[in-house]
Amino acid sequence: MDDINVVEVLTTVNDASELGRHVWIRAGSCLQNVQVADDCFIGFKCDLQFTSVGASSMFATGARCLGTAQAPVQIAENVWLGAKATVTAGVSIGAGAVIAAGALVTADVPADAIVVGRPARVIAQRTVVEDGLPSPAPVLAKVRDRARQGLPSMLDRSTQSVPRLKALNPDTATWDISDEALIDAELRGGASVEIARDCILIGRSSRQGGMSQLGGIELGTGARLAPGVVIEAAGGVTIGAFSELAEGVTIVASTHDHSFRSLPWEEAPVRIGSRCVIGEGAILVGPLSIGDGAVIKPYSVVIRDVLENTVVHGVVQLMEIQE
Repeated sequence: MDDINVVEVLTTVNDASELGRHVWIRAGSCLQNVQVADDCFIGFKCDLQFTSVGASSMFATGARCLGTAQAPVQIAENVWLGAKATVTAGVSIGAGAVIAAGALVTADVPADAIVVGRPARVIAQRTVVEDGLPSPAPVLAKVRDRARQGLPSMLDRSTQSVPRLKALNPDTATWDISDEALIDAELRGGASVEIARDCILIGRSSRQGGMSQLGGIELGTGARLAPGVVIEAAGGVTIGAFSELAEGVTIVASTHDHSFRSLPWEEAPVRIGSRCVIGEGAILVGPLSIGDGAVIKPYSVVIRDVLENTVVHGVVQLMEIQE
């Protein structure tokens, strides 16, 4: 284990890539021909190709930078790239820019711009308190310490066996949990929950060393998570009875205050009612509440409350780039 960086399981970094100091790369990411400066965070299942990343930049789950040898992607310092945002070949992102979840960036972005949409457009300029650049370094010390203690960790799959998980979370005794899921979370809820392969679940309450008293995941009786679901529940996620999350759904229960240069973390709980259907590839970013019986269409980006028994497409529809 590196004394400076943390590179989690199921992540690949090829020999043509270089990492600075205090870099945290979460599970399932792939870096090919990427240069990452100091104090950067790269979330779960990110895909970075032929990209340079400036210091103190932060990438949320599923972010993609699809540069090529002829047209690399240039990310300046202190950039925030939201969940499943995509930057196409040859694009440069200016220092301090904020790219919204699900955005598709096809043109250069100015410094401190806030962009949204597909294709992305500038909607505002950041006005920030200059309180210093963010760094994952303080959290990395805690991550390494958990691993040294043999606690559940994304650095060692052997610490995440299903029997051990169930022993630590008594409510999960009747749950059907795949051995191929990655879970470092406080879990509670009803009976007969299903968690499929390649799911990633994280988040604990402050009672178990998490960042918020709301942290952790509550899954109601009969809830089903299809393959590839990612739930980041540091700010708390509740999913009601018999609700279904389709393949590749991402839920993020936290946000960052863009009015500070340091991008401080904030809890943003997500509450999903009973008998909801969350379509394939959808992104839910808290704080938000989804009423009972609601249907979220596939590849929707949802950032606002949803009324019960309604069908919504979110603020934008993700369309997969054909590779």
